[in-house]
Amino acid sequence: MDSHTKTLIGHMSKRTKTVLTDKHHLVLDFAYEYYSKHKTGPLYQSIEKSTGVSPQDLEEMFPNGLTSVYTWVGIPVHAGQKICKPAVSIQVDDLQQVYLDHAATTPLRDEIAECLREFYGDPSLGGNPSSSNRPGKRAYEVVAEARSRVSGCLGVSPETIVFTSGGSEANNLAIKGIAFQHLLKTGTKGHVVSTKIEHSSVLSCLHFLEAFGFQVSYVDVNRDGSVPVEAIRRVLRKDTLLVATMAVNNETGAMNPILDIGAICHRAGVPLMVDAIQCFGKRSLIPAELQISLMSISGHKIGAPKGVGALYVREGVTLAPLIHGGEQEHGLRAGTENVANIHAFGMASTLASEELEREMARLADLHSYFLRGLSQVDRRCIVNGNRVDKAFHIVNVGFEGIDSGSLLLSLSNIGISVSAGSACTAGKGESSHVLKAMGVNTDKYGTVRFSFGLRTGKKDIDYLFKYLPIVLAQLRKIN
Repeated sequence: MDSHTKTLIGHMSKRTKTVLTDKHHLVLDFAYEYYSKHKTGPLYQSIEKSTGVSPQDLEEMFPNGLTSVYTWVGIPVHAGQKICKPAVSIQVDDLQQVYLDHAATTPLRDEIAECLREFYGDPSLGGNPSSSNRPGKRAYEVVAEARSRVSGCLGVSPETIVFTSGGSEANNLAIKGIAFQHLLKTGTKGHVVSTKIEHSSVLSCLHFLEAFGFQVSYVDVNRDGSVPVEAIRRVLRKDTLLVATMAVNNETGAMNPILDIGAICHRAGVPLMVDAIQCFGKRSLIPAELQISLMSISGHKIGAPKGVGALYVREGVTLAPLIHGGEQEHGLRAGTENVANIHAFGMASTLASEELEREMARLADLHSYFLRGLSQVDRRCIVNGNRVDKAFHIVNVGFEGIDSGSLLLSLSNIGISVSAGSACTAGKGESSHVLKAMGVNTDKYGTVRFSFGLRTGKKDIDYLFKYLPIVLAQLRKIN
């Protein structure tokens, strides 16, 4: 079952106050698989035969019986109850596959796919970088070259780059590494400053530290989704050991004033950790110029494979490792390196850096084109987040009187891939913590994130806006 459907199920169960049991999931999984195979929804008899759940049980389990089962897993129906809003199905004459979810992940670049084919086709590159034999030496050189490529994009020395399995691990290493190094060194637990709009990989780290007795201050944000600099300054304490904030919000694209926050942290002698995963390759970000001590980046956001990322660690900053067992990655991440993905990440970083200025201008133009079209399609919608000081590859839109899960699945039915929020929280069925912190009325507005990438063109936007008015009109009739 895909994450879109899981998101819709979570949303429906929360709205209807239905506590999901194993029996619920059994029925929903069966209905989803049945529809995927037969292109029609299963009837009572098929459900009972395959799951043991009788029609009477089904009516008791779900608020609207079989109708709920259908709408919860995205099976089109002609009518629906108010609390079980289905997706709509419309006929399109020119079905296209339009990917507008680049903030979740980007397709592998053609150049990177070719780079990986060449790598795996060369048997001399199959060595362990820690081995002293010739294949090991060649693998070591590949990793070293990639480290130089990534560091060159950031204007830092190669020794400050630690390769990880992705952005989430990089965030974990930075935050837990600082906290537990402090604990090991001083025997005391300190204070961390962050914000209410961070990625789940950051917030979950902070909640984990709180369970150990560390104290965390979560700063409120402005209505446009940006972090107020003075709010950071006001909560700093003598025992503050880290300030952690993102450069670009993954749901709204709003940019934070990292230069000003860095200056405050520098004056206070507090390390600044920046989650730059949505910023790297989209905007210039030089750690030395911004007083950044730690910075996380990820490969799959710039056309590299999933499963590789990096953490910049400023010289002089010491961390406790998350993974013990070897001296790889300057002793901060034990385990044999993923040489192929690291190689690909280095190549993708260089390509993104070379294209940065041109791509920034193109995305800014595409962003303006999208907003102009949106204003003609639906004058009742709102755009969440700062419209000016932002990364232009992300637009978060709230549609009045629309269920976001139903809209997401309706667009998917005609080949348009979008997201209702962060991919890392998909399926939870909860309102976005980012939009909640911004004060957005998520009961009135169903929010969808549109995000663009290298392959996104105006023809993709045109296809979206050709059918979006029809989808919205039908959804509002159902609602």
